[in-house]
Amino acid sequence: MPHIKTYMRVSPDFTQLAWFLVTSANLSKAAWGALEKNNTQMMVRSYELGVLYVPSAFNMKTFPIDTNPFPASSSTSGFPVPFDLPPTSYSPKDQPWIWNIPYSQEPDTHGNIWVPS
Repeated sequence: MPHIKTYMRVSPDFTQLAWFLVTSANLSKAAWGALEKNNTQMMVRSYELGVLYVPSAFNMKTFPIDTNPFPASSSTSGFPVPFDLPPTSYSPKDQPWIWNIPYSQEPDTHGNIWVPS
């Protein structure tokens, strides 16, 4: 799971999706490949796996976005986007999490603290 990426084309009002991709691929030539040898050969340096959801496969023009996908329900008619739309900007108080720095001031939402060995 930590290697997963999601890409999508969302409408300007954040209510519809033109497509949604779940993949391990980065946005790089190594992951997507590049033409070489005078454009006669495709060179792929790392093989990745993904699933592309397109509305036409479901007889739809676009996917409506499910604004409340949790908890999951079989009665929903929208596409369950697993994060907030529009994206939330970082605030000046936000700090990046760094794996080798201890975080012992407060426990996380599961009651754990992080103290690397």
